[in-house]
Amino acid sequence: MTVPRLAGTTELDPTSFGGRDNVLILGPSLGTAAPLWDDALPALSANYALVRWDLPGHGKSEPTNEPFTMAELAQGVIDLADAFGIETFDYAGVSIGGAVALQLALDFPDRVKHSAVVCSAAKLGEMAHWQERADNVRAQGTAILVDSQRPRWFTDAYVAANSAKVDALFDLLRGADPESYARACEAIGAFDVRDRLPSVDVPLLVISGELDPAATPEQGAFIAEQVPGARLVVVPGVAHMAVVEDHAAVTSSLREFFTA
Repeated sequence: MTVPRLAGTTELDPTSFGGRDNVLILGPSLGTAAPLWDDALPALSANYALVRWDLPGHGKSEPTNEPFTMAELAQGVIDLADAFGIETFDYAGVSIGGAVALQLALDFPDRVKHSAVVCSAAKLGEMAHWQERADNVRAQGTAILVDSQRPRWFTDAYVAANSAKVDALFDLLRGADPESYARACEAIGAFDVRDRLPSVDVPLLVISGELDPAATPEQGAFIAEQVPGARLVVVPGVAHMAVVEDHAAVTSSLREFFTA
């Protein structure tokens, strides 16, 4: 196993983060990259110094042929924070990035001030499903996933009204390195922190999409029930990419949570 090297995107001078107490690190979903958060940037950057990270082989991060765990992915986020000179930070992540939100809260409570789990779960399905996807991507590339993921990522109404934006996000999926994507699938398949949730000692927000088939509101509610003091927000009428379909609702919930 190996701690991945993750690339970070920021609109600020990368050397300006040392000593800041308003840093927010944003994590992606599988198959996307930093642009996933584009629509949320205006609302969040008004109060926070933002860093967005990319999964191995996605966006700006280097591909990997090595296996990694969710714990090692969380360590990669800490290594990225260290490289920017960031000591403590707020965090929000989508899907696999939301799983990292839980892992960071469990493993690095001294570094994370608040952690937000967006459209994710403490266990995201069975290994057999993820291994099958990993094997298919290794054999045929990530483009084979576009048709199956479209109705999971977005509602039909959103796709019909925002075809260009949807296509741009799926271009990120098409451009992901197949082996790196497969390694991330295997990390997700092995991830299960359900039994550890009561030990989370970081303020935690869970945001679920009402119509999300990948990380259901029921899975979000389970996290909120198990983590002491956790909050749950269900965004109505959206699927897995709530941060895109209703970025205003997601950013409003994040801003309220981080400043509470």
